[in-house]
Amino acid sequence: MTLTQLRYLVAIADCGLNITAAADRVHATQPGLSKQLKQLEEELGFLLFSRRGRALGSVTPEGAQVLERARTIVAEADNIRAFSANQRRELE
Repeated sequence: MTLTQLRYLVAIADCGLNITAAADRVHATQPGLSKQLKQLEEELGFLLFSRRGRALGSVTPEGAQVLERARTIVAEADNIRAFSANQRRELE
């Protein structure tokens, strides 16, 4: 599991389960984002989203719990980046 995969998961949820829109949001390709989602689901051992054909249908109950934790992790990573940027500015 990587921070990038968690960012992609959050982006998919925030974009209404539209993988193309999520890929645009995170500056990735749709196939790359789909591949990362599949790898994350394989690592976890369960689906994060139900499927309707090739489209995502809804967040699974397990996916909702992972998504909640992923949002926290992504937010904390963003906080670390902001802290780091502030520290660099203070050192200049």
